[in-house]
Amino acid sequence: MRRLLLPLAAAAALALPAGALAWGGDHHGDFHGMFAAVSGTGTSFGGATASATGSIVAGNDHPNGHFNAAFTTTWGSAQSKTFTDNDGDNDDGTTTVGCAPSSVTLTLTNGTTSTATLSGKTCSTTGNGTTKYRFFGASTTGVHAFLREDGTTVKGLVASGFTSGEGFHLGFSLHLGDHH
Repeated sequence: MRRLLLPLAAAAALALPAGALAWGGDHHGDFHGMFAAVSGTGTSFGGATASATGSIVAGNDHPNGHFNAAFTTTWGSAQSKTFTDNDGDNDDGTTTVGCAPSSVTLTLTNGTTSTATLSGKTCSTTGNGTTKYRFFGASTTGVHAFLREDGTTVKGLVASGFTSGEGFHLGFSLHLGDHH
């Protein structure tokens, strides 16, 4: 379990500004915006450019619609952190998390079309010879996205329209000790 939590915490820390890691103001604000769960296929997020297309599988906007994403990532500017787990259990090994500046042009369609350009980070997580990629980002118009690539499968969430006045925040709790 520790092996899974460390890379997730590192990816969040590298990928998001400090203000995004805590709730601001009234974190129980109402959400009256758009959200869409997307699922499809694409090319590896590990290149300088990548693409993904697929369907909107759930949400309150563009029902039964489609999505298209075009990625540009500057891997030469990536920052990385390596974690080693040698505590003698079955998940021992080394995991490396790297995040690089990235932008995505994201389009949702189903009779109407919504397009936004998002700036953020594409992160890679490598462990046991396997690398997986994720994109976190936001547009200047308040559209936020988290997309993950696993092989040729791409899944994620697109959201906008938060009314709390605080924007989109990611909060998480991390406990690395043993429970007694």
